[in-house]
Amino acid sequence: MTLAQAGRARAWHLTAQGAAVAAAFPEARRPAAVPGTKQLAVRHGREHLLDVGRIHAAFVTDARTRGEACGPLDLLPHPELSAGGGVYRPAAELAYTAGTGEERHRLQAFVERHRPGVGAEETAAQLAACARVWEQAGEDGAGRAWERRWRSFPRLLVVLAGTVASGVRGAVADLRLAAEENPATAEMLTAVPAGAARIEHLLQRGPSAPIWHPLSSNGRACGWTEL
Repeated sequence: MTLAQAGRARAWHLTAQGAAVAAAFPEARRPAAVPGTKQLAVRHGREHLLDVGRIHAAFVTDARTRGEACGPLDLLPHPELSAGGGVYRPAAELAYTAGTGEERHRLQAFVERHRPGVGAEETAAQLAACARVWEQAGEDGAGRAWERRWRSFPRLLVVLAGTVASGVRGAVADLRLAAEENPATAEMLTAVPAGAARIEHLLQRGPSAPIWHPLSSNGRACGWTEL
């Protein structure tokens, strides 16, 4: 995959066998000389990629514990979706099969990674782009374009990376305020389940735990399927 935030650097998902082969390359044992600014961009891109991998692993682990289904190929990093003349690129698109037996149903979610150092503006811009996907009309103005791809619009999961435990409520409040300032985003959040959770809570307790703070209201924290 191409890391847009890291100067178009590329990253690969390796199998255990592929990692063993790559580790034998002389280039893998020599640190590359990277200019300071590019090194910072690559580091941020690497942190982003690792967090997305951890988020995926948390969902896979939780699904196996609950007897549900989420596999190695059920998360797509940085998909591109048409958004009213532009493009929406979430950090990832997640697919998940919830329930057991005859009560199983498929869920989708867009995952966004929010960093406190950037502030709520970048995430708010991502939510606004998602709102353009949500409101985009279908062919000949009939219905919504996304209805041809999903039965229901994917949930929005904002994962707070680098946020201390005491700062979660403030970060969520800032996201709610930023969303309310954009009419399209505010309208979308009345219809689309959306929530924010600290990445440490996600990794320690799992996505089904009551760690997600709704973005549409001041409601209590809940599991991601209950948003």
